[in-house]
Amino acid sequence: AAARERGLTTSVDAASAAPLRAVGPAAFLSWVRGVDLLLVNTDEATVLAGGLDPAAQGRALAATARRVVVKRGGAGATWVERTGTLVTSPARRVAVVDVTGAGDAFAAGLLAAWLTGATPEAALNRATDLGAAAVSQVGARPVG
Repeated sequence: AAARERGLTTSVDAASAAPLRAVGPAAFLSWVRGVDLLLVNTDEATVLAGGLDPAAQGRALAATARRVVVKRGGAGATWVERTGTLVTSPARRVAVVDVTGAGDAFAAGLLAAWLTGATPEAALNRATDLGAAAVSQVGARPVG
């Protein structure tokens, strides 16, 4: 609420399915109600929205957050807005060396693009580019 009052955006990455299971979906969703962007991976989306397909999970979670991105690893990503906008992006095909930092690199690319006014498609493309860069090398710090 304080960020919104100051004209700032808010984003939350759910970060891990195990803690979500421990606190329960209702509690977590009450904590993030009204955020501008919620990022979840497929496991987190399943905990929070049930065993639906990524688009349906995103639509269910968009009742809480204005925008939801479901990160699907090698299957790409899905962006859903409360307004009904739905965008999917395939993953980049690269040789996977180390998955350390892939989700963080994806989030960094997505946020950097989105916050500079990129379309959902462009933001997802930047995110999947950085996620691919992260998994194609050892360590969690892709250059780009």
